Amino acid sequence: MKTTLLLVNTLLAQFPGPAPLPHPQLPPPESVDLPPPWWIPWAAALLLVLLIAIIVWLLVRPKHLPPAPLRQPWSAAFRALNDLRTRAQAIPPQDMGHRVSQVLRRYLQERYAVPAPSRTTHEIFDGRPERLPGVPIPRTQGLWRERFEPVAHLCDDISFMPAPRTQEESTVLIDQALARMQEEKP
Repeated sequence: MKTTLLLVNTLLAQFPGPAPLPHPQLPPPESVDLPPPWWIPWAAALLLVLLIAIIVWLLVRPKHLPPAPLRQPWSAAFRALNDLRTRAQAIPPQDMGHRVSQVLRRYLQERYAVPAPSRTTHEIFDGRPERLPGVPIPRTQGLWRERFEPVAHLCDDISFMPAPRTQEESTVLIDQALARMQEEKP
């Protein structure tokens, strides 16, 4: 083993040190800066593409439409009753009570969120689970009932009273409904 080491040393001694540079003005290899790692240009390109995509999306995206104006139940019902009043001559008096009642019940459904078109006043108020005997009515429900019940009774009166027989009775019925709607004006 000693002999092999001696042989290797003699062979290495025959070779000169590092080869001189081909050109004397070149810096030594240790002082040359390496290029950036491969992922840095790719990350910069990806970031640029994402930025362009966001800008394009902001320019092209669908614009938000302004929300539809809230439906005004009172004004819609008032317009419908006035429309019925102007068309009173063309509508048979037997149908007028039903149409007025439907306008008022639709108003009550939209304004108070109760199933007014399909129930009577008794079914709405007395069929509610909050109306148990011995259980007090919450203040908010009591105020709601005070505000809603007169118009609901008018709907019942219109629905269950004898149908108008003449155009004048139809007009009086619409005038009663309009007067009640004026009391309800917010």
